[in-house]
Amino acid sequence: MNTPTTISNKKIKLGETALYFLPLFVFILIWALFTEGKPQNQFIFSSPSQVLNSFTRLLSNGDLFKDSWITICEALIGFAFGTIGGATIGLSLWYSQTVAKIAKPYITALATIPIFALAPIIIVWFGIGIWSKIMLAFISTISVAIVQSYQGAMSVEPKFLRLMQVVGASRNQIFRTIVVPSSLIWVINAAKLNIGLALLGAFIGEFISSEQGLGYMIVKASGLYDMATVIVGIIALIMIALILTNLVEYLEKFILRWKYL
Repeated sequence: MNTPTTISNKKIKLGETALYFLPLFVFILIWALFTEGKPQNQFIFSSPSQVLNSFTRLLSNGDLFKDSWITICEALIGFAFGTIGGATIGLSLWYSQTVAKIAKPYITALATIPIFALAPIIIVWFGIGIWSKIMLAFISTISVAIVQSYQGAMSVEPKFLRLMQVVGASRNQIFRTIVVPSSLIWVINAAKLNIGLALLGAFIGEFISSEQGLGYMIVKASGLYDMATVIVGIIALIMIALILTNLVEYLEKFILRWKYL
């Protein structure tokens, strides 16, 4: 039985959901008024009806699923390698401040190089297949994971470290029981940032040279001045990013479930 309080809470949640979609609705309405029935504007900006038709066509012939799946695989594999590898390196730097200082300029250099500048080199080395896109996603994510995990390791409360030293714990024991658990939230935050960076790396690789993927679909459509397909590709990238980000947030709630008790 629904109580007045429950009904009121449901109304509030429905109102909040409606507010989330209000800016999108207003944007689509303005876009439709500006483009529908105006061929010149539709050629440059497309229109909601053209985008819907293009989406239906790509969905029915399977191209949207195929290209989206390729981009997701490239981004996820690069994301996994970059985030796990970067977190491992960053946490390991806790063992030696000397090594950390030596590594710092190299990590900074890697983080500041535009991925677009590295893309041609990576494609020459690994070809136009899936591995070049995975490597670009990997390079895009590893520096963020290193920096975040190292900052997490160095942010551990000194009193906990001293306590472990007092009881005679070894450095490996301190690392496993104090440093790694305390740094998990930093690693998770790095993973959230890396979702978008991994997709960007994979997309840039597809954009420059590929035969499949959303980047390829967008480049091909733009060459044909098919703005509706370009917009469908952009929407697909946004949806993939949102879904993957939500998956990382669910992972955070599972790993750091003590925070939500």
